[in-house]
Amino acid sequence: MLSSMLLSSAFTTSFAQDIEIERISPAGKASAICPVVLDSTLYFASNQKYSLGKTYFDQRGQHLFQIFGVKLKNRRPSGRPRPFFGGGRNGFNMVSVTFDPQNVAYVSQNDMETVGLRGAPMDIQIYQDANSEPMKMTGLPEKCSNGMASISPDGSLLVFASDAIGGEGRVDLYYCTRTSFGWSDPVNMGPKVNTPGIETAPYVHSSGKIFFSSNGRDDSQGLDIYYTFRADDGSFTEPQKFDDALNSMRDDYGAWYSDDEKWGFLTSNRQGTDDIYYFHRTFPTFENADSLETVTFCYTLYEASAENYDTTEFVCKWAFGDGQSAIGLEVDHCFADFGTYDIELSILDKTSGEEMFSLAQYQLEITKPQQVGITVPKRIKAGEPVTFKADTEGLPDFRPRQFYWDFGNGDKVKGQNATTVFNKRGTYKIQCGTIDARNENERRATWTTVIVE
Repeated sequence: MLSSMLLSSAFTTSFAQDIEIERISPAGKASAICPVVLDSTLYFASNQKYSLGKTYFDQRGQHLFQIFGVKLKNRRPSGRPRPFFGGGRNGFNMVSVTFDPQNVAYVSQNDMETVGLRGAPMDIQIYQDANSEPMKMTGLPEKCSNGMASISPDGSLLVFASDAIGGEGRVDLYYCTRTSFGWSDPVNMGPKVNTPGIETAPYVHSSGKIFFSSNGRDDSQGLDIYYTFRADDGSFTEPQKFDDALNSMRDDYGAWYSDDEKWGFLTSNRQGTDDIYYFHRTFPTFENADSLETVTFCYTLYEASAENYDTTEFVCKWAFGDGQSAIGLEVDHCFADFGTYDIELSILDKTSGEEMFSLAQYQLEITKPQQVGITVPKRIKAGEPVTFKADTEGLPDFRPRQFYWDFGNGDKVKGQNATTVFNKRGTYKIQCGTIDARNENERRATWTTVIVE
């Protein structure tokens, strides 16, 4: 259940490679969705009963969702959840909350008391604190539901979901930026992010990643969690799928991720009902990483014995074994790729161009170093997404199970192709390691430094 607006147990722990995931059920047997952590408190929406007085139900006869908070101890709920708004907000269905840097709460809610069984469209209400009266966020698409909002940690960006007419699909993601006059007009995140299906439940991470859920992508199984980056020009990178261990065959959404990207919470109905799960990433360590070797593709070729033929009558011709050739006693040539090249030096008659004889033959091998290869982008700019690539072509007997990146900026990512954003200029040490799928103890890693402009 994500909410009628935009979509329609006991502790259990499981392990998958380097991720531990555990159902924490902060609301007991009631549903719990859309977790957010602030000041060691886990905030979430739940349809658990919160009042002994008047009770409101949705069209399915269930309690309305309200915002609750519970203290965390060792990243697990400790104690009884308390309604964020004291006795609750009777008649309002609240499905998510996000906080700006001043701890002002933006709550996605709709009025179920005054507008029939289905309630009014969802909107975003701003609460200065838990005891204040809300103020509706203005400037959003009209005659539709807007909600599931998330504000970036620096307060400069707000992303939300909307089923406004004219989007890319049933539900799209939009964003607003903070200006001196307030929030800007919403902008659709475009077809690279939005699909004909549903994109919802965004979360803006401190790294610049925007996590969200989608059921409209080719590899989606129900709602799955993805992430994208927003570049300085406002465009968005191709979404990357979150770890397979965290995306189940059912609906997974509402992810919240720690700054160091080692642990977090998400919502899933993988066990039949919507509940919150804690996950912890355990990146392996690589003690003996190699410095990335530089491969030379450009060479200067010279043959001393050819000096006797470099006269007015004869000329030297080099054939490089890649379909190209050059004339001269000393020549420079750059090869396009790794490989074995048969190089031949011939002596030509300068007048007729006829080959007189072959003076020398060489075989040049340009091979991948015996290490984890890292392809580094030619230019890296602060604040812009950048993708690195890894390979084990220099380790033909190695069977990589997974690639693990540490970018030196607090960002740790898995995958052969890994994307990050360096928010500040400077020099960073990046490392990529991998483990042989057949032997847990067989590990290789490579590091290099990059300059971010």
